Amino acid sequence: MSKTFSQKVSYIIAISLALFILESIIKYYFILNKIPQQGFYLFFDLLQINYFANENIAFGLPVPQTLTIVTVGVLLIMLSFLWWQTLLKKNLIQFTAICLIIFGALSNLLDRLIVGHVIDYINIFIWPVFNLADIMIVTGVVLYLVINLKK
Repeated sequence: MSKTFSQKVSYIIAISLALFILESIIKYYFILNKIPQQGFYLFFDLLQINYFANENIAFGLPVPQTLTIVTVGVLLIMLSFLWWQTLLKKNLIQFTAICLIIFGALSNLLDRLIVGHVIDYINIFIWPVFNLADIMIVTGVVLYLVINLKK
């Protein structure tokens, strides 16, 4: 049975929201010290889950906190407009990409507003420490670029 457009949109929003909630729960457990800040290892010590307070932006670039918050706020407003436009055009792939970016950015923005920094916790040792919101943002951006570069 084929799903209607509105059902597909609902699923995309539900999955993005579920990832946002999972990210919030993980960060909340770190804040409450339910997960020790030194963390734990997974996959034969190749992956570590540990608390890292990231006061910078992507790839550790230092930017003043106020400028970061204002910039992310403006970007979220612009993305919301783009999100609405893709919804009107019924472009589900672009809609998915933008949903991931919005919910990921919102998660990291809330960290900055609530605790003063982004809580990162995935440490793969060959890459800077990151979090699920970062994965959502990068996945959304790559998906959006791939779609638009094919045109």
